[in-house]
Amino acid sequence: MTKSLEFLENFARDDNDSKDVTFKKLLILLIAVVCCICGLLWSATYYIVFGFGLTTLLPLLFIIIVGIAILISHLIKNHYLLIYVQLACITWISALIQWSIGSISDSGLVIAWSFLGPLGALIFLSFRNAIIWMLMFLSIVIISAVFDPALLGDPQVVTENQKVIFYIMNIGASLSVVFAALAWFVNTIQYEKGKSEKLLEKIKTLFGQHVSTEVANELISKETDVHESKIFNVTIMFLDIRDFTVLADSRAPGEVANFQNTLFGEFINIIKDNRGIVIQILGDGIYASFGAPLVNVTHISDAVKAGYDMIKKTEELITNGKIPYIKLGIGIHSGNVIAGEIGNEYRKSYSLAGSNVIIASRIEQLNKEFNSQFLISKVVFNNLKNELNSYTYKGESKLKGISKPIGIYQLI
Repeated sequence: MTKSLEFLENFARDDNDSKDVTFKKLLILLIAVVCCICGLLWSATYYIVFGFGLTTLLPLLFIIIVGIAILISHLIKNHYLLIYVQLACITWISALIQWSIGSISDSGLVIAWSFLGPLGALIFLSFRNAIIWMLMFLSIVIISAVFDPALLGDPQVVTENQKVIFYIMNIGASLSVVFAALAWFVNTIQYEKGKSEKLLEKIKTLFGQHVSTEVANELISKETDVHESKIFNVTIMFLDIRDFTVLADSRAPGEVANFQNTLFGEFINIIKDNRGIVIQILGDGIYASFGAPLVNVTHISDAVKAGYDMIKKTEELITNGKIPYIKLGIGIHSGNVIAGEIGNEYRKSYSLAGSNVIIASRIEQLNKEFNSQFLISKVVFNNLKNELNSYTYKGESKLKGISKPIGIYQLI
């Protein structure tokens, strides 16, 4: 018994086999053993009903051929030999048994076993192979129907009770094997689907930690490798921590990292809560977008509210002693941008491009000149002037790289 179990576990085993290959080898061996046991029972039954003859010998022939294939497959460590031999025997020997008995009815539909050929080819080989085996099965059905009754000698005498026994044996046993194979097949598909879904979720989670979840979903869900850039009307925010270099040089690396995680963790949540996405964390600042890749008609007010919330949250963290005293610089501008992937097959990045991105960045830098923390462009102001209670017009500023002066408003 122990040696039998060891043989099952080590059938045609190769040290380079994956778990999936090892399992398939075990599965085809178990199916072969079950079919051989059925062959033995069928041979005994036919001997009792018909006596010694071709019908009785055919199931024994199946056992002998498949048994030899099992041994050779084990020795050469190639289970495909057993697969092909098993499929050929189950397909054609079942047909020969039916043709030796007589009509389809008299044989108890023994050619139902032949259907295991295309089914096994589908599971263990490929869809293309399964088509070939299915054509074989259909050929057997057609031959059996056209040349009914027996093709091999004279039809056997089968009583009604014997027909019932044959039908129970053939339909019950063959469909039980079909059910077991399909149950394994469906269970395997569901298992692999579950693994794929978990892997995809893990990819989304990891990807979403490096880019915003919305961007991750946008890139993962696309049907082709080619990502078309689109034009979006968005509001761009640039945020900078003033004098961050001085702060970093005066503290230990661990303390600086804790400071960044604390502050940026809050800022990322604020941006997300206001329906924005973080395009990039810049080390001492954040580059965020409101309105792309998910269209949002309230992107201007959402961006400004996020700016206010960031300044308020920074003051709370300072008051509670969670971070040292710092000042921010926030610049917000709104307009059309081109959004999409930039890069090649080795490295890509989701980014926004256009003069409006540059303008937002230049506005943020003006905070140094104005000794302010929160600046917006005239475009943003014009969309929100009825909602703003406190602001100061700073006049038009000539921004580097921008041909026309931009009107600037200070909110805080």
